[in-house]
Amino acid sequence: MKRFLVPSLFVLLLSACGSEPVMPEVGTPEPETEIPEKVNQAAGSSTEAMDSEEKQKDLYAYFMEDGTIAKYKGEGNEYAALTLRTTYLPEGHIAVYEDNGGTVTLRVYRFKDAQVELVKEEPEFYEEYTPTAEELQALKPISLYYQLPIAVGGAVKGMAVIQTDAQVETPYRNFDGAILLEQTGEDGAMLRSYFVKEFGEVKREFRMTEGEEEYIVTSSLESIE
Repeated sequence: MKRFLVPSLFVLLLSACGSEPVMPEVGTPEPETEIPEKVNQAAGSSTEAMDSEEKQKDLYAYFMEDGTIAKYKGEGNEYAALTLRTTYLPEGHIAVYEDNGGTVTLRVYRFKDAQVELVKEEPEFYEEYTPTAEELQALKPISLYYQLPIAVGGAVKGMAVIQTDAQVETPYRNFDGAILLEQTGEDGAMLRSYFVKEFGEVKREFRMTEGEEEYIVTSSLESIE
């Protein structure tokens, strides 16, 4: 697997090939070299294409690879154990099937410019989603999933970005440089989520206090196939 579970930025080197240079005679001024316009245009197009490719990699960085099946250990609730299956679709879309043992929810995301949008969310989905390109393009955005660059003060899936260098432990492995998200409800209940480049979401945590007891439910990455 890569890693959506995430890709770092690469330094782009652009080189051009030409004929072997001819040394000028002693005492003769070396003529100025002019780069043909077509060569300039080609170099610019190549650079733009590589920049676009790197941006695309960064957008996909918080999703797992096509065909990946990730299992999450659940604690605190019978539906906390999860299985997520990722499938790449045409026209810059990804489908994620989330199975919590009680139902399967399909979520479809669209990659556009520097952001990812949630364009379909359907619970009780037990089939394989095989839309046409036209059907995918017809889907209307539901919400913004995330936008690059992800920074403190921003949001991912509607949750506030608290840290971009957090540490998180999971049964699969321990991660550094995780993005920590938090959301607190009116009742004081807190939802936390950890995202890691090349893996995507690696842990969810729900905390709620009732009286003197704290109720905690977690789903933590355990294996990847």
